[in-house]
Amino acid sequence: MKITTIIFDIGRVLNGYGWETYLKKVVPDPVAYKAVENAIFKNPAWVEHDKGLLSEEEEIRDFVAAAPEYEKEIRAVYENLGECTWTLDYAIPWIQELKGNGYKVYALSNWPKHIYDQRGKKLDFLELMDGYFLSFQEHLIKPDEKAFLRLMEKYGIRPEEAVFLDDTRENVLAAKRLGIHGILFSSQEQAREELQAFGIK
Repeated sequence: MKITTIIFDIGRVLNGYGWETYLKKVVPDPVAYKAVENAIFKNPAWVEHDKGLLSEEEEIRDFVAAAPEYEKEIRAVYENLGECTWTLDYAIPWIQELKGNGYKVYALSNWPKHIYDQRGKKLDFLELMDGYFLSFQEHLIKPDEKAFLRLMEKYGIRPEEAVFLDDTRENVLAAKRLGIHGILFSSQEQAREELQAFGIK
């Protein structure tokens, strides 16, 4: 079956993502840094918030509950979480290249509303795509297979004609269970090489 469709994750695939530099700037004290890191970024609530079911204040309360003595720092970090993501220079040219070669291009990403609202021009490539699924809009997160099914149903994607690129193994495996071809992303160069195996230049 010929591949017609490329589905991208966003974070660490089309966008840079990481909290270390931003967190150190806001919370320079090493002890406080570790406590706030655990309360926010390593908190299971972080993933749940990607579903977009809570208000911002409810999200903050989840984080503060993990380290109430650092509420001030947690609120300061939460205020500008959009600084944890940044543009990757290759994203737009790559999407344009794929579309120029006749492929349909989509995004399927766990993405919190608070960071989306602070996106600036960091997600401009979404407007070049044929469609996208962001978890906070659909209230579903990967690796839940329902997220993949929702994307496919919405845009009429045939799984056997699609390749999914994600930096998280569990998400790639979920796609494969549904008959979507999968690539575990580590770099654009590596992904390009693996796409060539599907006849994608």
